Amino acid sequence: MGFSNKLADYIGKSIEKTQYIAIDPIVKCNYVQKGKNFIFGRGDDDSAPSDLLYIGKILETASGSSFLGADAWLDTRFPHVLYITGTRGSGKSMDLGILIEGLSQLDQSSPVQQDITPVTTFLIDTQSQFWTLRYEPKGSDCKKQLEELKAWNLQPNALADAKIFVPRDSTKFIGDELPLTLRPRDVLHEEWCGLLGQEVYSPQGHLLAEVLEKLATTDFSLDDMIRNLREGRLSASVAESSRNVLLYRLADYARTGIFDPSGLKVEELLIPGRCNIFMLRDLRDEDKALVTAILARQLFTIMGRHHQQRRVSSFFGTSASESRIPSRVWLLVDEAHVVCPSSGDSPAREALVEYVKRGRDAGLSLVLATQQPSAVDDRVLSQVNLSFSHRLTFQSDINAAVARIPTKTLSGLRFSGTKISDFGDILRLVEAGQCFIGDHATSRTILVQMRPRITTHAGQSPL
Repeated sequence: MGFSNKLADYIGKSIEKTQYIAIDPIVKCNYVQKGKNFIFGRGDDDSAPSDLLYIGKILETASGSSFLGADAWLDTRFPHVLYITGTRGSGKSMDLGILIEGLSQLDQSSPVQQDITPVTTFLIDTQSQFWTLRYEPKGSDCKKQLEELKAWNLQPNALADAKIFVPRDSTKFIGDELPLTLRPRDVLHEEWCGLLGQEVYSPQGHLLAEVLEKLATTDFSLDDMIRNLREGRLSASVAESSRNVLLYRLADYARTGIFDPSGLKVEELLIPGRCNIFMLRDLRDEDKALVTAILARQLFTIMGRHHQQRRVSSFFGTSASESRIPSRVWLLVDEAHVVCPSSGDSPAREALVEYVKRGRDAGLSLVLATQQPSAVDDRVLSQVNLSFSHRLTFQSDINAAVARIPTKTLSGLRFSGTKISDFGDILRLVEAGQCFIGDHATSRTILVQMRPRITTHAGQSPL
């Protein structure tokens, strides 16, 4: 049973009581009384329910109207910047899996999707744990998950179209992983300077600029860059020692195998319903950030061009050229503090800032998950319009997470009869799989019990 307008229909187990009693009333929300459906991320409208993914159940009562036990849905029609925070083991990776399950093509139809327009998802998997999305849970290793699915009246499932990319030198244990390599031509001058530890306006930075300018019209390799540096005809006034610094560092990158002239072509991955998983655990943090930067920048360019062509065709009443590109793309980043830190050099920072600030018209959504909210760049977080706040313990992280919740937080909660008036203390109470969801369409944060994954949850091997 999916989204329903019948009072007797609902997904999953019935939640009739809770320890969490919110003091603040809910004065504004998108709630469909028939069927008890609570929709996050979308303002109240009268259109038929579509482009919704099922995320769980409301787990609180409140003064005035109570929505306890209502099915919780998330809008996918409009571009979002979603911020997921919580300590390790609180449910962040579960959330990422739930989102991808709702957005991707599945082996079998499932009530977790309500008339979803196919989108393409890209997942930056910094811990290399999301390959299990391709498999449905089964066997004794997944006993607990299967019991939870039965309680929620959900059937095991798997992604029908998921491509897994791993660095060339990483161990392949599934068998059909695709090699992840990057084209040197896709790396900007300032990014090369950052990767090689050089200042943009230093002699080495100037030399790099000349090399890249000379090779700009070609699909060049690192060997081409090294050869041009060794020839010595560029910036002849640069000291040999400065030139050697670049040669040594480029040679070091050449040994990693991450660069190839025929590397990643993002446009070829834009297949509606497909999930592209980049398992990056074996890469250095700066290389994880570089992969993220190239993906974000190319998605912004490709999708921006695609939607501009559609708008022009619509304005003049002409037929747009045939394209298989989806209308919407979601980029999901696990451990966001690794690729977009608040301090230090990161190739991904500027690319993600542009992505969130200008990506709405291009149909681009971004999901950032982190256990260290205080360590993520503020310029990216300034665009957050949805937040999933799991358990946090350190005050600095609580302060940072709360500052980016796009609605009012609870002023008080009664938990097992005890009144708690500090939202930080409330966050310390929630259990794994529970989170406060905030959005612009709801007057305050709402406590939700997230549903179980329908694909195999990370750490449980189906092989």
